[in-house]
Amino acid sequence: LKPSTLFKMGTNASVPQVRAKDVKRVCDNKFGWLQKRGLTNTQQQKRWCAIHDLHLYYFESPRSEEPKGVVNLRGAIVSVSKRAKLSLEIETGALISEKGTEKRTYVFSTLGADETRGRSDGKDPEDMKRIEMARAKTKLETWKGWLQEETAKTFTPA
Repeated sequence: LKPSTLFKMGTNASVPQVRAKDVKRVCDNKFGWLQKRGLTNTQQQKRWCAIHDLHLYYFESPRSEEPKGVVNLRGAIVSVSKRAKLSLEIETGALISEKGTEKRTYVFSTLGADETRGRSDGKDPEDMKRIEMARAKTKLETWKGWLQEETAKTFTPA
């Protein structure tokens, strides 16, 4: 599973043709649901995401035949967003200066991305909201750690 190191988003030809289940098999259990805010469509979209080989793949579901997109993590900065609640910002190409490197900020949120969202099982709605917030905070820290660990490989000798 070796996609090209440069991706120009916006055309289907730029996204590697790799199945979600193949990425899941090689990603060291660094996968799950996140909400992605798009460039043109600023609505949050639920995406199944997986990290592998300095890339964050995002799919419509874990059964998708091809990704909706890929974020190149080489030289990226990952931080908790100051603008969007319970979100991470990924600034691609921020730490490297190579011709053709995409410079863009992606926003992924853990709020509302939980696969159990909406199941109340008879519990108080306020309790459910607190539980969802706590899960989203924990998930945010987990994804931040995974992404920062992956981006650090940019400067780690092979």
